[in-house]
Amino acid sequence: MRTRLIYLAIIMLSILGFLNTALADEIYLKNGDKVSGRIVKKTQENISIETDAMGIVSINTASIEKIKAVQAIHPEAITTKTPKALASETPAELPAENKQIVWVKEAALGYNRVTGNSRESQLSGSFLINRNNIRVNEWTLKGNLYYSSTKRKMDAQKWYSSGRYGYSFTSTKRWYNFYKIEADHDRFADIDYRLVPSAGVGYWFFDTPDFKLMTEAGIGFEHTAYRSNIKDGSEWVLIPRAFLEKRLFDNTTISQDIFYYPTLENFRNYRLRSSTTLNVAMNKRFSIRVSLIDEYNSLPPEDVKENDLRLITALACSF
Repeated sequence: MRTRLIYLAIIMLSILGFLNTALADEIYLKNGDKVSGRIVKKTQENISIETDAMGIVSINTASIEKIKAVQAIHPEAITTKTPKALASETPAELPAENKQIVWVKEAALGYNRVTGNSRESQLSGSFLINRNNIRVNEWTLKGNLYYSSTKRKMDAQKWYSSGRYGYSFTSTKRWYNFYKIEADHDRFADIDYRLVPSAGVGYWFFDTPDFKLMTEAGIGFEHTAYRSNIKDGSEWVLIPRAFLEKRLFDNTTISQDIFYYPTLENFRNYRLRSSTTLNVAMNKRFSIRVSLIDEYNSLPPEDVKENDLRLITALACSF
């Protein structure tokens, strides 16, 4: 367990090395100073920006040289504007809490085939539907399927799906609670189906178009039905999670999502799921996605390996 946690920590720390370049709105003053944060209000006379260190700061437009503003709905649109140009925009063009509803709908499909002596094939598919009322509440439905065969003999068949609702419950909009249900199947891990309803709380450290970092902790009830004669099992589990996403270039992002499922009865009995994804956008609709997925079970059924590591390449389409 210690080696695996060190391995995952190295992945997280490597990606965290990009933290110092996370993007925010920037106001450049005529005296040479710069204020970074998130623009929350504008008038002809003043612009208010929310900063981490000083809270909300109101700046007179007469003292501003230029503004570099990050658009909330379209992360790729970054503009540098004068105070006069920014003040003349309508309020809807700037981030407006509790008013922005953003939909994300996408599907991805991947197929790899090797002919010759090995004759291997892999098929993967996934979908995501997300409705986000910015910093208020969020609905997410997603799922994925994976199938592979070697010499025309199936050696992997698994699927995973989840539904989730999250709601911000503090004035800062950083703290939130969530309610979630997960379902999965893994034929070659002897799992007919596994259901995990859960609930918990989370916190967004950063939530900008170029950098996102959050962590959450929940508690769930896990029920597992096996394909063999093993008796079905039910137990309470903790579910801590860490999520990180960084924009490397205008069209490229990398993300890391880690879930940890230790049982309350015995912490040595745990599952770990890690997903590292590199996404390269070809245009506004299509992108190439490479994912490294690691699933680990410390106490698997008999004749089942502890670790399942997969590298998946897929074409994703947003609609």
